[in-house]
Amino acid sequence: MTTGSETGAPDLPSVELESVDALPILTFVLVLFILLGGLVWGGTYWWKSEADLTDRRGAAEASYPDLERLRIAGQQQLNRYEILASGAVRIPVEQAIMKLSEEFPADAQISEEMGGNPTGE
Repeated sequence: MTTGSETGAPDLPSVELESVDALPILTFVLVLFILLGGLVWGGTYWWKSEADLTDRRGAAEASYPDLERLRIAGQQQLNRYEILASGAVRIPVEQAIMKLSEEFPADAQISEEMGGNPTGE
């Protein structure tokens, strides 16, 4: 037998709505996406900076034989004695600096001696 309600219609089972607040769930998902985005951005930034640093190290350590030969030749030219065709004498650069420092003390006016007034007036 069916029980009737006041209107005479049989009672049907009803489903009660459960109220679940969506705000905490949405907040959690949003914070999760922000953190994940930050991690992806930070990882990408770190990866690119490491790649740039590796490229710079590789370029600095690269072997350039022509450049190395030029550097060695320049170093030898700076550190050797030689009499040039014009009659000038070439001495090592360290000795030239020492001779100039002895010849021109720190309190002397070097600007006139080194090209200020060629006539000496």
